[in-house]
Amino acid sequence: MVPPDRHTPDSLSAKYQLTPTESTVMQLLGDWLKEMVLPADWDLFQGQQNRLPTPQTSYLIMQVTSRRPLATNNHNYTAERVTISQPVELTIQLTARGPDALTVLGGISTLWRDRQTVAWFQQKRNDIAPSDTGPLTQQDFTNAEQQYESSATLPLHLILMTSITRSTETATALGLASITEATTANFLRPSAP
Repeated sequence: MVPPDRHTPDSLSAKYQLTPTESTVMQLLGDWLKEMVLPADWDLFQGQQNRLPTPQTSYLIMQVTSRRPLATNNHNYTAERVTISQPVELTIQLTARGPDALTVLGGISTLWRDRQTVAWFQQKRNDIAPSDTGPLTQQDFTNAEQQYESSATLPLHLILMTSITRSTETATALGLASITEATTANFLRPSAP
């Protein structure tokens, strides 16, 4: 699928790591594309990595374009930890370049919401699910050699149940003297005549 150096590092520290990570989502999507949809002679890349020239063969680029919260947070507490979860719609834009760009993206669009695709994702992870797609659009693309290449884009929408687990904040002792002092000071003031 996508070589490891093509994944952007996840920015949160391991102490408060959001799961699933963007790397996990991109790896899973890439695995599905390679296993179920993409022709064998197509290459697959993660977007915004400009280390390599464009390949001479047909290829597909995956790039996260938006992350939209769908509901407010949910908090699940245990004695030691709290897990904060939130459903999110993640949009990944696919850009296909090659003579069959529209056909390949049309196949992805058709299969994306199919029950086999939903079952495939569910078997891999229960916190990622395909939702729907945006419009399939054709684009003009001229490569570095000033040659026209067929190009098309398709946004895929996934529903993620993101979560962060951290230790709970608890008070083990409360000094009663400070509360008593503040309360009694208000009652001991002389009243105005």
